[in-house]
Amino acid sequence: MSAHPQRHEPYLREYDAALERTAYFGLPTPPRILVAKDCVHPDRTLSVLLDYFDTHRRVELVGQTVAINLALIPLLLAATSVPFQLTIGWIEQQGRARFKHDEDLIARFLVLKEEAWRREGLPFHVWLTSPALEIPDVTFAMNLGWAKTREDCAGLIIYQSLHDYAKEPIYLPTLVGGAFFDRINLLRNKTVRARIR
Repeated sequence: MSAHPQRHEPYLREYDAALERTAYFGLPTPPRILVAKDCVHPDRTLSVLLDYFDTHRRVELVGQTVAINLALIPLLLAATSVPFQLTIGWIEQQGRARFKHDEDLIARFLVLKEEAWRREGLPFHVWLTSPALEIPDVTFAMNLGWAKTREDCAGLIIYQSLHDYAKEPIYLPTLVGGAFFDRINLLRNKTVRARIR
């Protein structure tokens, strides 16, 4: 961890706490593999993301953030050799918290499962994290239906390295891995499973 400069500590601390929180809730945690040097190759990574966008109709992508990110993980690994981790949390933008939640909400979802997400939706933001703690976030590019073309999609994909941590949005991870969504039975839902391809 000391390989990361001091100014990069906020996301590193938050991500490490998210791994510990994941374990605390009895969910499997991915290996703690951290590297100091950025490992995302922008062109190769962007190409995978845009190809995924091109192979789906907008209506198939809207509201499918979890399915999209889970589907992208093996595609990105095959194309870039980077083992991204699904990351769950919230963001801050222009002083506003979006999808902010706490451990009580996580615990409630783990107990109530479908009842919770059917009643409350999914009050979580989802993105990917690389071993260098880089963040590709396709939520605004694919999940909301804003992008009509490949160029629109490219312009809405957010990429941040640790060097950009002060840049908005600010990402605050709370859990790591897809086990949370599996445990609350979201991934057993036929509609969600159909989107993971």
